[in-house]
Amino acid sequence: MSLFRYNQILKKNRKSVSIPTVLPYIPKLKDTDYENGYVRRYFVQKANDKDSQIFEINKNSFTNLNSISYYIVVGMDWRLKGLPEEVKKSNRASIQIASNTIKNLSLYLPNLLQFHKK
Repeated sequence: MSLFRYNQILKKNRKSVSIPTVLPYIPKLKDTDYENGYVRRYFVQKANDKDSQIFEINKNSFTNLNSISYYIVVGMDWRLKGLPEEVKKSNRASIQIASNTIKNLSLYLPNLLQFHKK
């Protein structure tokens, strides 16, 4: 078989794979989030590169990317209210649990008091 014919067959049988673009997201917290005392946050990373960049994404992106094996996604509760030491402890625990899915998440979230309000 000629190389030309091989390439024709390959092109004909190749499935088009569309990988969605990840759109980074910064949460815009509402009064109701602070009334609840926490907010749900979502993160994504390429599944084939455990050292690739981590992005925060919105809930809709989380739902869409959750079924695509190209990405790993995780959601976590992020505490907003309370004494600073309690908030740090809660958020550290959330990161630790989520790190079972996305290994280096703690590097992405160094500020355990992000969005904190007394």
